[in-house]
Amino acid sequence: MTQYTNILKDAFRGPLPGIEAQRMMSPSVRFTGHQQHDSTQARNSSVFILLFMKDGNWYIPFIQRPVYDGAHSGQISFPGGKSEEGDHSLLDTAFRETEEEIGIKRQDVHFIGELTSLYIPNSNFMVYPQVGIIQSAPQFKLNTREVETLIEAPLSQLLHPDSVKRFSRQINDFQVEAPFFCITQYEIWGATAMILSEFLHVVKNSSFDRVSSSKLNELTN
Repeated sequence: MTQYTNILKDAFRGPLPGIEAQRMMSPSVRFTGHQQHDSTQARNSSVFILLFMKDGNWYIPFIQRPVYDGAHSGQISFPGGKSEEGDHSLLDTAFRETEEEIGIKRQDVHFIGELTSLYIPNSNFMVYPQVGIIQSAPQFKLNTREVETLIEAPLSQLLHPDSVKRFSRQINDFQVEAPFFCITQYEIWGATAMILSEFLHVVKNSSFDRVSSSKLNELTN
């Protein structure tokens, strides 16, 4: 595990792919709400991209939100949420929300680094994505008030070009065309796909995936 964490930490020491990598998975229309917000008054939030190994393969957990009267009803996202008064940092926010939503405790996560922040116009959040590795087999415990479904997405599938599809649909009064990551029956799109795109660029530009594949071959041969 130490080898993998060191590879990713080294990758985060260099320049990040940034907004150019995010834009590769951006919808044609990003604001589909009814009330325009003032982005200078955006609320801070933080999410966690967590890597964990299962059966010799790397996975990333996503959550599907319950259906409710709000901007992110039913959507697929990373665990995370808005900053609260007791949080000492945006990383604290991500740790707190991750434990509240899927039961992963701070001591079980090795923090790697932070990706480029992203503004979400529909909900007026500025999201700060954190990256970490779960150091032991995760025991997920879902908060059913905030999480409808846990999705374990294989990193190898997310990295494969064929996982990226496109849709065109009417959302409120807007015709939206958007790329998305297709994982079984789930569509990962919007801000989550944009954040994920930057992370996958970091992985591709490091030796993380190559080392993972080599180790897996050693285990299966």
